[in-house]
Amino acid sequence: MRSLIALFAAAFAFTGAAQALDAPEAIDGATTVDADAVIELITSTPDLVILDNRRVADYEAGHIEGAVRLLDADIESDADISAHVGDKGDPVLFYCNGLSCGRAANAANKAIEFGYSNVFYYARGIEEWRELGLPLITQ
Repeated sequence: MRSLIALFAAAFAFTGAAQALDAPEAIDGATTVDADAVIELITSTPDLVILDNRRVADYEAGHIEGAVRLLDADIESDADISAHVGDKGDPVLFYCNGLSCGRAANAANKAIEFGYSNVFYYARGIEEWRELGLPLITQ
């Protein structure tokens, strides 16, 4: 029985480690930022568009102030992003739940494919934001 539990624990630990790396830490064509850089962007870039790429329940449970929810799966064409971002050169930040999520990576990649040139990717997302005790807006 102990060996079965040990085997299960090892398998669970391996699965957990794999899930922690579902999303890349960097994306070609995007600038990867951490929480400090997000704060700097928010305070120094008045035209920054923040796109929260999580599900409704996650967004309502807490999001970065000023963020607009746009699920990555809902981005089917350039029009879905341009509804929020005025020009393809305007700064746009994508985030989700962190490296185990992958939604922000998907959304940022789509934006880059559509020709957006000022893309910021907050890879560690809300997971890091919460760990640091930074403020969240709830609905």
